[in-house]
Amino acid sequence: MRKYPCKKEVNEQVLESKMKEIFGKVAKDGKLFSSSYLDSLEVTAEVTGKKEISIETKSSVGKDQETVIKLYNKFLEDVTGYSSKERKKLMSKT
Repeated sequence: MRKYPCKKEVNEQVLESKMKEIFGKVAKDGKLFSSSYLDSLEVTAEVTGKKEISIETKSSVGKDQETVIKLYNKFLEDVTGYSSKERKKLMSKT
């Protein structure tokens, strides 16, 4: 799983609602939340700190690959508060 810092505090309710908003449906297993988009993307996420989440993805090449990337980036931006450029910059510092 990859860890992402968040600008604001994040909790399980926020994570679950954002996943439901972006991907449609969410399954909860303990502290893990799982969602998917068509057969192209599976996302598993959990809150690992007040301002940190961990996400694991599994993707397969599909005809809607561009849409999958846009949805995933929107999800990350909504939850973390950082754009893809900001996340890349943060990740390169560590």
